[in-house]
Amino acid sequence: MEKYMLPCMFKKMFGIDCIGCGLQRSLNFILHGEFEKAFFMFPAVYTSILFFLSVALFVIDKKHNYGKIVISLAIINAVIMVVSYTYKMRFLF
Repeated sequence: MEKYMLPCMFKKMFGIDCIGCGLQRSLNFILHGEFEKAFFMFPAVYTSILFFLSVALFVIDKKHNYGKIVISLAIINAVIMVVSYTYKMRFLF
């Protein structure tokens, strides 16, 4: 499955992980039932899934207003991504 994943252009250009590196691999882990590995690969994977599902609901279901949910999940997801990326760059490399 990894041979079909998109390469990270940021990592190719600058030689370091981007803030989203690990998302594809963590989704692959989830598809194979390895939930803990998915979290450690990309800690924001579960909030990212919820975010994309809420965006899909926002686009598809016009009867309900999902705007606040989408914004809240975007903020939560961004905070988790920044904190985990900072931790990874500071302590793991």
